Amino acid sequence: MFLPKPSENGSFELTPAGTFTAICYRFLDRGTQANEYNGERKIRREVMLTWELCGELMGDGRPFSASKTYTWSMHEKATLRKDLEAWRGVAFTDADFEGPNAFNTKKLLGAPCTLSITHTTKNDGSIYAKISSIGKVMKGVQVPALVNQKTYLALVKNEFDPLVFAALSDKMKGIIAASPEYHELSADAERHDDPGSGPREFAPLDDDIPF
Repeated sequence: MFLPKPSENGSFELTPAGTFTAICYRFLDRGTQANEYNGERKIRREVMLTWELCGELMGDGRPFSASKTYTWSMHEKATLRKDLEAWRGVAFTDADFEGPNAFNTKKLLGAPCTLSITHTTKNDGSIYAKISSIGKVMKGVQVPALVNQKTYLALVKNEFDPLVFAALSDKMKGIIAASPEYHELSADAERHDDPGSGPREFAPLDDDIPF
Protein backbone atom coordinates (compact mmCIF):
# COMPACT_ATOMS: atom_id res chain seq x y z
CA MET A 1 0.00 0.00 0.00
CA PHE A 2 1.40 3.39 -0.97
CA LEU A 3 0.83 6.26 1.44
CA PRO A 4 0.06 9.77 0.16
CA LYS A 5 2.97 12.19 0.29
CA PRO A 6 3.03 14.36 3.42
CA SER A 7 3.40 18.07 3.07
CA GLU A 8 6.76 19.59 3.96
CA ASN A 9 5.69 20.54 7.51
CA GLY A 10 4.89 16.87 8.05
CA SER A 11 1.14 16.71 7.37
CA PHE A 12 -1.86 18.48 5.90
CA GLU A 13 -3.26 18.95 9.40
CA LEU A 14 -1.69 20.88 12.26
CA THR A 15 0.56 18.54 14.22
CA PRO A 16 -0.70 18.47 17.84
CA ALA A 17 1.24 20.09 20.66
CA GLY A 18 2.57 17.92 23.48
CA THR A 19 5.21 15.30 24.21
CA PHE A 20 5.27 12.18 22.05
CA THR A 21 7.21 9.04 21.32
CA ALA A 22 8.44 9.43 17.74
CA ILE A 23 10.51 7.57 15.15
CA CYS A 24 12.87 9.19 12.67
CA TYR A 25 12.11 8.10 9.12
CA ARG A 26 13.62 10.76 6.85
CA PHE A 27 17.05 12.36 6.45
CA LEU A 28 17.43 14.89 3.64
CA ASP A 29 20.62 16.64 2.64
CA ARG A 30 19.22 19.93 1.32
CA GLY A 31 22.58 21.22 0.16
CA THR A 32 23.81 24.79 0.62
CA GLN A 33 20.89 27.21 0.94
CA ALA A 34 20.65 31.00 1.13
CA ASN A 35 18.14 32.31 3.67
CA GLU A 36 17.25 35.77 4.91
CA TYR A 37 16.39 36.43 8.54
CA ASN A 38 15.84 39.87 10.06
CA GLY A 39 17.33 41.44 6.96
CA GLU A 40 20.50 39.35 7.14
CA ARG A 41 21.32 36.89 4.38
CA LYS A 42 22.87 33.65 5.56
CA ILE A 43 24.34 30.83 3.48
CA ARG A 44 24.52 27.43 5.13
CA ARG A 45 24.57 23.72 4.35
CA GLU A 46 21.31 22.23 5.60
CA VAL A 47 19.90 18.85 6.54
CA MET A 48 16.33 18.03 7.48
CA LEU A 49 15.16 15.29 9.83
CA THR A 50 11.55 14.07 9.97
CA TRP A 51 9.84 11.96 12.61
CA GLU A 52 6.44 10.26 12.75
CA LEU A 53 4.49 10.55 16.00
CA CYS A 54 3.62 7.10 17.31
CA GLY A 55 -0.12 6.55 17.70
CA GLU A 56 -1.06 10.12 16.73
CA LEU A 57 -3.14 9.79 13.58
CA MET A 58 -4.53 12.31 11.14
CA GLY A 59 -8.02 12.07 9.71
CA ASP A 60 -6.84 9.85 6.85
CA GLY A 61 -5.20 7.35 9.21
CA ARG A 62 -1.58 8.37 8.57
CA PRO A 63 0.57 9.29 11.60
CA PHE A 64 1.33 12.94 12.18
CA SER A 65 4.90 13.94 11.32
CA ALA A 66 7.23 16.72 12.42
CA SER A 67 10.40 18.01 10.75
CA LYS A 68 13.31 20.17 11.76
CA THR A 69 15.92 21.77 9.50
CA TYR A 70 19.47 22.17 10.80
CA THR A 71 22.68 23.82 9.78
CA TRP A 72 24.93 20.88 8.85
CA SER A 73 27.50 21.34 11.58
CA MET A 74 28.76 19.19 14.41
CA HIS A 75 30.46 22.09 16.19
CA GLU A 76 29.98 21.77 19.93
CA LYS A 77 27.59 24.76 19.91
CA ALA A 78 25.61 23.67 16.83
CA THR A 79 21.91 22.92 17.32
CA LEU A 80 22.21 19.65 15.39
CA ARG A 81 24.90 18.35 17.71
CA LYS A 82 22.99 19.42 20.82
CA ASP A 83 19.80 17.73 19.64
CA LEU A 84 21.58 14.51 18.69
CA GLU A 85 23.35 14.41 22.06
CA ALA A 86 20.03 14.92 23.87
CA TRP A 87 18.46 12.23 21.69
CA ARG A 88 21.13 9.62 22.33
CA GLY A 89 21.68 10.66 25.95
CA VAL A 90 25.47 10.79 25.62
CA ALA A 91 27.75 13.65 24.58
CA PHE A 92 29.88 13.24 21.48
CA THR A 93 33.67 13.12 21.56
CA ASP A 94 36.08 13.82 18.71
CA ALA A 95 36.56 10.07 18.30
CA ASP A 96 32.91 9.73 17.30
CA PHE A 97 33.55 11.59 14.06
CA GLU A 98 36.49 9.68 12.65
CA GLY A 99 38.02 6.25 12.26
CA PRO A 100 37.52 3.20 10.04
CA ASN A 101 34.33 2.09 11.82
CA ALA A 102 32.38 5.26 11.11
CA PHE A 103 28.68 5.18 11.88
CA ASN A 104 26.61 6.26 8.86
CA THR A 105 23.85 8.80 9.39
CA LYS A 106 21.43 6.24 7.94
CA LYS A 107 21.42 4.78 11.45
CA LEU A 108 19.22 7.70 12.49
CA LEU A 109 16.42 6.21 10.40
CA GLY A 110 14.20 4.02 12.54
CA ALA A 111 15.65 5.36 15.80
CA PRO A 112 12.99 6.26 18.40
CA CYS A 113 13.01 9.35 20.60
CA THR A 114 10.80 11.63 22.65
CA LEU A 115 9.71 14.84 20.91
CA SER A 116 8.13 17.90 22.49
CA ILE A 117 6.09 19.99 20.09
CA THR A 118 4.73 23.47 20.72
CA HIS A 119 2.40 25.70 18.71
CA THR A 120 3.70 29.10 17.63
CA THR A 121 1.71 31.97 16.16
CA LYS A 122 3.17 33.80 13.17
CA ASN A 123 2.83 37.52 12.55
CA ASP A 124 -0.03 36.84 10.13
CA GLY A 125 -1.96 35.00 12.84
CA SER A 126 -1.42 31.50 11.45
CA ILE A 127 -0.28 28.73 13.78
CA TYR A 128 2.46 26.21 13.08
CA ALA A 129 3.92 23.30 15.02
CA LYS A 130 7.54 23.53 16.13
CA ILE A 131 9.83 20.89 17.66
CA SER A 132 10.94 22.46 20.93
CA SER A 133 13.00 19.60 22.35
CA ILE A 134 14.17 16.07 21.67
CA GLY A 135 15.34 13.36 24.05
CA LYS A 136 15.79 9.62 24.55
CA VAL A 137 12.69 7.48 24.39
CA MET A 138 11.23 7.03 27.86
CA LYS A 139 12.06 3.81 29.67
CA GLY A 140 9.36 1.16 29.48
CA VAL A 141 7.71 2.71 26.43
CA GLN A 142 6.84 0.19 23.74
CA VAL A 143 7.75 1.65 20.36
CA PRO A 144 5.48 0.45 17.54
CA ALA A 145 6.65 -0.43 14.05
CA LEU A 146 7.47 2.42 11.69
CA VAL A 147 4.62 3.28 9.30
CA ASN A 148 6.38 5.62 6.86
CA GLN A 149 9.04 4.37 4.48
CA LYS A 150 12.60 5.25 5.45
CA THR A 151 13.98 7.98 3.21
CA TYR A 152 17.62 8.98 2.95
CA LEU A 153 19.05 11.51 0.51
CA ALA A 154 22.70 12.56 0.39
CA LEU A 155 24.03 15.03 -2.18
CA VAL A 156 27.27 13.10 -2.50
CA LYS A 157 28.49 11.23 -5.55
CA ASN A 158 28.10 7.45 -5.23
CA GLU A 159 25.47 8.03 -2.49
CA PHE A 160 22.94 10.22 -4.28
CA ASP A 161 19.82 8.26 -5.25
CA PRO A 162 17.84 9.92 -8.08
CA LEU A 163 14.81 7.74 -7.34
CA VAL A 164 14.64 9.05 -3.78
CA PHE A 165 14.95 12.59 -5.08
CA ALA A 166 12.21 12.02 -7.68
CA ALA A 167 9.80 10.79 -4.98
CA LEU A 168 10.02 14.03 -2.99
CA SER A 169 7.40 16.74 -3.24
CA ASP A 170 7.82 19.34 -5.97
CA LYS A 171 8.49 21.98 -3.32
CA MET A 172 11.29 20.00 -1.70
CA LYS A 173 12.79 19.05 -5.05
CA GLY A 174 12.87 22.73 -5.98
CA ILE A 175 14.70 23.65 -2.77
CA ILE A 176 17.31 20.93 -3.17
CA ALA A 177 17.72 21.50 -6.92
CA ALA A 178 18.70 25.11 -6.21
CA SER A 179 21.75 24.01 -4.22
CA PRO A 180 25.25 24.05 -5.76
CA GLU A 181 25.77 20.47 -4.60
CA TYR A 182 22.82 19.27 -6.68
CA HIS A 183 23.95 21.34 -9.66
CA GLU A 184 27.39 19.78 -9.48
CA LEU A 185 25.98 16.27 -9.30
CA SER A 186 23.70 16.95 -12.25
CA ALA A 187 26.36 18.66 -14.35
CA ASP A 188 28.82 15.78 -14.41
CA ALA A 189 27.75 12.54 -12.75
CA GLU A 190 30.79 10.73 -14.15
CA ARG A 191 33.46 12.90 -12.53
CA HIS A 192 35.78 11.17 -10.09
CA ASP A 193 36.27 14.06 -7.70
CA ASP A 194 34.04 14.38 -4.63
CA PRO A 195 31.24 16.90 -5.39
CA GLY A 196 31.05 18.13 -1.86
CA SER A 197 31.34 17.37 1.82
CA GLY A 198 28.56 14.97 2.62
CA PRO A 199 26.78 14.00 5.81
CA ARG A 200 29.23 13.26 8.60
CA GLU A 201 29.42 9.76 9.98
CA PHE A 202 29.41 8.72 13.64
CA ALA A 203 31.45 5.99 15.29
CA PRO A 204 29.56 2.88 16.54
CA LEU A 205 28.30 3.11 20.10
CA ASP A 206 27.07 0.72 22.78
CA ASP A 207 23.66 -0.96 22.56
CA ASP A 208 21.99 1.40 25.06
CA ILE A 209 22.51 4.36 22.74
CA PRO A 210 19.99 4.58 19.85
CA PHE A 211 22.59 5.62 17.27
